[in-house]
Order: sequence, then C-alpha cells, then structure tokens
Amino acid sequence: GTLVVDGLMELNPDQAYQLWLIRDGQRDDGGVFTVVHDGYGGLWVNSPQPLGSYQAFGVTIEPASGSHGPTGPKVLGGEL
Repeated sequence: GTLVVDGLMELNPDQAYQLWLIRDGQRDDGGVFTVVHDGYGGLWVNSPQPLGSYQAFGVTIEPASGSHGPTGPKVLGGEL
C-alpha cells in the first residue's frame, strides 16, 4: 500500500513520522517517513501481514531511525 500525507509539520533532522498498523490492539511498524517543507510526503507501506487484516492505523513522531513501539505524540489516525 501507499500512504500520502499533506499538511504535516516538517520535523527536525533527528525525527521522523512512523506509521503503525493496528490489528486486535497490537501495533505493527508500517514504515518511517519524512515530509518536505510544505508538509507533503509519502511512504510505501511495509506491512508484515496483509493490509486487509488491520482495522486501524496511527502516525506518531519518533526518532529518525524509528521505534519498536509508539513513543511520541500521535498526529494522524483512523480506521481502515
């Protein structure tokens, strides 16, 4: 899958956005991405399970290399 965002805040170089895919209350890492100065960015989603098996998603601010689980503030989320 592909995630495209617009209007997100450009982050410091040591930070990135991280996509979390949520299934039965468990979060899987969907990938790390950044945005350009106007807030536009995209990500080829790396899902460990078929995308159709997830019920929701969230995006948090994390260290640039990503995290094993969400540690930063949630900036996006929704149901799939």
